[in-house]
Amino acid sequence: MQAALGRLRLEFAGKIHFEARDFPLRPLTFRAAEAVRCAADQGKGEELRGMVFGGQEAWAASSSPDAIWTGYARGAGLDMEKWGGCVRAGAHQGAIRADHDLGVRMGVNATPTIFVGRQRVDGAATYERLAEMLRAELGGS
Repeated sequence: MQAALGRLRLEFAGKIHFEARDFPLRPLTFRAAEAVRCAADQGKGEELRGMVFGGQEAWAASSSPDAIWTGYARGAGLDMEKWGGCVRAGAHQGAIRADHDLGVRMGVNATPTIFVGRQRVDGAATYERLAEMLRAELGGS
């Protein structure tokens, strides 16, 4: 999914607005969202988001997911003192809750959920499907 989104960003650069929101479904994914947002504070949010989504199967089954996320953060070259302090402080809890509440109001009940215009796509979607939807939304351009 992350590869498809990256490809779409390149193909439709300057034509679409891409916005990622958090919709944690349980406490562990709430903590993962916090880790990503703290990385975004250092300009590495998308990089860490890719690592977190890509490694979800491993950290979700782990007894120490924080250690895995810390490894991702270190690998992304983050200032570990700042990142760790941000995560421990829960600096983005309010924003994550606000995103979740917005998702509920918009009928989101799964991740990922993607909106193209007013159309909603629940679950993972292929590059081809999303590109077709974007072309239609942009009037065939």
